[in-house]
Amino acid sequence: MKKYLNVFFLLYLGGFVVGVLCSNFLRNYAGYQTSLLGVYMADRAAGSISGSGIFLRLFERRGVWFLLYMISGVTPFGIPLVLGGLLWLGFLGGNLMTVFLMEYGIRGIGAALACFFPQGIFYVPSVLLFFFFIVQMSQKYWGKGIRVRADYRAYLFFMTGIGILFLLALFMESYVNQNVLSFVIERFL
Repeated sequence: MKKYLNVFFLLYLGGFVVGVLCSNFLRNYAGYQTSLLGVYMADRAAGSISGSGIFLRLFERRGVWFLLYMISGVTPFGIPLVLGGLLWLGFLGGNLMTVFLMEYGIRGIGAALACFFPQGIFYVPSVLLFFFFIVQMSQKYWGKGIRVRADYRAYLFFMTGIGILFLLALFMESYVNQNVLSFVIERFL
């Protein structure tokens, strides 16, 4: 697992750097902030976002990706999807940090980190385990690994547990995180 964590971290870091660079170049090119941060803040201030609405929307959007990745784990396409997913998550993280930093200065870094609390407690381990098991299962298609029924059972068992962690993270993001963000933005920004 340690070997995979190093590769996962390097891919995430590569995406993070590209996200930071793209955010800076886009701001220089457009001449103004091109993020959706202002739209989110305006909706939040108007009270138009409810916890259950956020949960259902996130469940719908991320559930599709969860199923796609899970199914790809039993095919040779699991590894390329995981590589792309890590780059994309890094890109989004780098973009978010840059947007908050450019918009709010050094205090924005704390606000950006607040975006990941408390759901990050569940997302980080679940995503790492999720990608690890997908790569493990998908590697059996790339090599001459033998797939037996027990492999599929174990894969389904672990994916079910990871799915529960994802649901906990979605719940935290939908109902708790918006209150944390409101507190941080009202008090510190």
